[in-house]
Amino acid sequence: MSKKTLSTNALVVVALALAVTTVGCAGRSAPATFYTLSALPPTERTPGVSSQHLDLALGVGPASFPEFLDRPQIVTRLSSNRLQVDEFHRWGGPLKEDFLRVLGENLATLLGTSGVVVYPADPPFDLTHSLLLSVQAYEGKLGESVSLVVGWALVESKRRRALLVRRSRITEPVASSDYEALVAAQSRALAALSREIAEAISGLVTARKR
Repeated sequence: MSKKTLSTNALVVVALALAVTTVGCAGRSAPATFYTLSALPPTERTPGVSSQHLDLALGVGPASFPEFLDRPQIVTRLSSNRLQVDEFHRWGGPLKEDFLRVLGENLATLLGTSGVVVYPADPPFDLTHSLLLSVQAYEGKLGESVSLVVGWALVESKRRRALLVRRSRITEPVASSDYEALVAAQSRALAALSREIAEAISGLVTARKR
């Protein structure tokens, strides 16, 4: 074998090695970051709430979400008609479950009761009321704001009668242009919704006990 042939073969081997290395590097994408919503501090209470709520047994859920939000990736809004689905910034679990979990925790805290069960858990006691939700919007723009739009109804479990039917629209600013700030704003929006619902339930229970 001539020196020229050996040199050519060596170049081919080097080129193949570089190609394999390049493909391997390209195939390794950046790791995803996972997020979760946060609940209110356990010390917060709705004004005027007292032991009158101890007989409240509340089932939270089910909740419906738009299909474009019901996915592992965090969705942000670029314009009125354009969304962005980020593969590298994801929810730690199903968004619908996390939403109901935090809402349930918030309502238990605000109403000062342990009688709150989150759908689809099987409650160890008979429910007096159920909270049904239909989420229409729960996304926003990085560095700008998030929007939460949700219709909800408080239903008396025994008679299957709607006692309250409301629609809440909440906007929260996003402190910076990163996803952690976006999720923190979404948690604050959910906290604001929780306060609205807790105040409505408190007023209803107080009126019915007079």
